[in-house]
Amino acid sequence: MDANNNLQQSYFTVIPATVRKDNALSTNAKILYGDIVALANVNGYCYASNQYFAQSFGLTERSVTRLISKLEERGHIRVRIVRDKKTGLVTGRRIYPQFN
Repeated sequence: MDANNNLQQSYFTVIPATVRKDNALSTNAKILYGDIVALANVNGYCYASNQYFAQSFGLTERSVTRLISKLEERGHIRVRIVRDKKTGLVTGRRIYPQFN
C-alpha cells in the first residue's frame, strides 16, 4: 500500500498559471501536477508511486512515467531518487513542485 493512500481524498488541487498555460503539457500532465502539489503539501514533496497515480487517473504506469518526465523537462517539478546509503539501492523518490 502506498503511503500517500493514507491522505484524505478531500484536498484541493491547485494548478498555477505557469503550468496551466504551458501548451507543451497535456491536460493529464497539468492535472497530475495539481495532485503532486496537493500531496506535497505536508512535507514539501510528494512520494506517491507511478502505480498510485496510474490507479488514480486510470492510466498505465508508463503513461504516468511520461507525464512526470514531461513535467520535469518543462521545469515544473524536480525529481530526486532516494537511495540506501549502504547499498545504493533505490528506496523511493521525492517529487518537488517548482513554482516559477
